[in-house]
Amino acid sequence: MSTTEIDQSQFDVAVVGGSIAGCATAIRFSQMGYRVGIFDKKPMNDEFHKRLCTHFIQPHSVPLLAGLGLAHLTEPEWSVRTKAVFVTPGGVIDGPGGYVAGPPDSYALNLERRVLDPALRAAARKQGVQYLDSTLVESLVEDESGWILDTTGESGSQRFRARLVVAADGRRSSLAKELGNPAESHPNDRAALFGYFTGIRPREDNRSIFIMNDRDLACVYPLVGGRTQLVLFAEKSRVEGWSGQDGRLREFLKYFDDLADAPSTAEAVPESGLLGYTDYPSQVRQPVVGSVPFVGDAALSVDAMSGVGCGFALVTADLLAQSFADRSLDKAGVADGLEEYRRRYAETVQPHIEGIYGDSLVEKNEATRKRMFTTICASEDLSQKYLSLSGRLLMPGEFQRDLMRALMTRGSAGLKR
Repeated sequence: MSTTEIDQSQFDVAVVGGSIAGCATAIRFSQMGYRVGIFDKKPMNDEFHKRLCTHFIQPHSVPLLAGLGLAHLTEPEWSVRTKAVFVTPGGVIDGPGGYVAGPPDSYALNLERRVLDPALRAAARKQGVQYLDSTLVESLVEDESGWILDTTGESGSQRFRARLVVAADGRRSSLAKELGNPAESHPNDRAALFGYFTGIRPREDNRSIFIMNDRDLACVYPLVGGRTQLVLFAEKSRVEGWSGQDGRLREFLKYFDDLADAPSTAEAVPESGLLGYTDYPSQVRQPVVGSVPFVGDAALSVDAMSGVGCGFALVTADLLAQSFADRSLDKAGVADGLEEYRRRYAETVQPHIEGIYGDSLVEKNEATRKRMFTTICASEDLSQKYLSLSGRLLMPGEFQRDLMRALMTRGSAGLKR
């Protein structure tokens, strides 16, 4: 039995931020044999989870859960396997197979943060990651051998060393401010409200319903235990007059009742008050600044209407880990790994961002929008590809090419008639 003492202040990888992206990053690097520490300024008890978040895990990121030791979360006890149905100005997009890109059995997952967040922290600790909650990284300095992190916490001031630092500290990233990685902001014209209910009957196939109503999007998510989450992304002016907790809840439920394709809320019982926000611009940062990679919301925190927050957190962590596979963490290895991460991010994540910016704006030509969705709904192939695009299984460029061809074909057919 070895009596060698391990220096608890020395890490190969220090991950600043212990939410989805931070935990996923830590787990993946630990699986590669690195000594990893997570630093999070918040105290984390077993029940702590992010509340201001919906939880629709897009199909592009569901397979990543297994690699993190969380395959059990796809079972009915913990989540609801689902696929998307879109009610659009041009018809309903609800293909029998759901998604044409990715594995044949691709599905989305309604996995609540109250389940996911504690499970990720537990998986990180089980993997051997040292999780330092209630620990604020006050400053970090780079030298020839890596990084020095000065922290404060319940145990007082401590100094740690690491060969690689990963910024996973969220939308308001302190590391971004310290390292000079400002956020590029893009407007979001919609407010968001959501709540959890019992007494709403879901579809028998457990599909999640997305209803485009004027410039709004109303979402219905089936959850475990017969519960339902209702989410409304609406023009800010529509919800400004919904004042008071009771009044806002009453107007919110009336909105869903007035939608022909939404389930009845006549028997709906709220679990608690509504949550939401009125101002949430999309913001993105560079994925790498100096020798520090950014993952999750620290890299991109975009319009939640596109349902990409949890998925992009898992994906960026995976891209970073892939970029460092079979590399050392010496200076050359870190430089090469960061360059590969920058390339993978540009190829995998960046193409989706411009479309999300566009969806955040409500000033659109309704006739053009209706023509687009009429064309999509008239084609089984395009409908399936739209579902795959919305699930981030298909690159936007491929879908746009096919859509433009279909629009031109319909236009030519109309001229001939």
